[in-house]
Amino acid sequence: MIVCCSASCTLDRTSAANCNVRERRSENDEAASDLGGRMTTGASGASGPLVVRRRLGATLRRLREGANLRLEQVAAELEVSTSKISRMETGHSLPKTWDVRNLLSVYGLEDDARRSEILRWVDESKAVAWWHPYSEASPTDIEYYLSLESEAASISHFCPLVPGLLQTSAYARAVLAEMSGDAQGLTDSELDGLVAVRIGRQAALTRSENPLAFNVVLDEGALLRVAGTTEVMREQLEALVDLADVVDLRVRRFSAPTRQASLSPFTIFFPRLTSVDFTVVNVETAGRDLYLEEAADVLEFQAAFGVLVNDSLSRERSVSLIGDLIERMR
Repeated sequence: MIVCCSASCTLDRTSAANCNVRERRSENDEAASDLGGRMTTGASGASGPLVVRRRLGATLRRLREGANLRLEQVAAELEVSTSKISRMETGHSLPKTWDVRNLLSVYGLEDDARRSEILRWVDESKAVAWWHPYSEASPTDIEYYLSLESEAASISHFCPLVPGLLQTSAYARAVLAEMSGDAQGLTDSELDGLVAVRIGRQAALTRSENPLAFNVVLDEGALLRVAGTTEVMREQLEALVDLADVVDLRVRRFSAPTRQASLSPFTIFFPRLTSVDFTVVNVETAGRDLYLEEAADVLEFQAAFGVLVNDSLSRERSVSLIGDLIERMR
């Protein structure tokens, strides 16, 4: 399986991501089939439907448990199957507004503001994500990654390539084309779709409301490894300098100590809604992506990222190094 750094863009279309060492398969097709779905965008207000669906399900489960009710009791009260309630709680089905409204009544939730918030999540969980038009080109496991990214307040990322959130279209095209050569290859339309998704994701960095805070430790090799042509690479380095005001970018030089955390790319997603969403770690591997959300795992990777930051150049020196490389390419 070929992984494209910071996009979770596995080019093996038959693979699935692993969440807590459990296989997770894309559910976006189910969301897209809902005719009432609405398209989100990469700008302010965009949502990640899969993450919202999980949030909604976890909230419904907590409310049921808080009311001391078993699945069987709730199902009997609403005259539905226990599997229907269970699938809503695990995020494996698209809940209807009236079903959730009935559940909230059974659970005794009377707070109007809280009810409105939860019912809003029902609408958001049905949204057709902004990247859906390109879903045929995108791998099966990218949906969850992009949903996490859309719902994140901040992201910490380590990568041996320029991250997808910072790539120019020419660099992205060159990297994807080169990497696809190791697998079954991409058609021109598939390549166009994957590049469009990468560029669309970048709107989160400059959106007017709550722009994404992106903290990156970039391996020095990413700056020296030419993708495409020298001109493509120079333009990519120039783009990194231009983004220095909105991204915390630090370069980890070859002389930095060898760390276990530096052996694989990883991303830590810190959610906007910390009271209801989990912090999740994505680890990219050659076989499959791992998604970790147990507190101990998250803390381990947060500590590892802190070590990598300490090993790296400051923001100012990182930008200066990139500037020097640009001058050498002129």
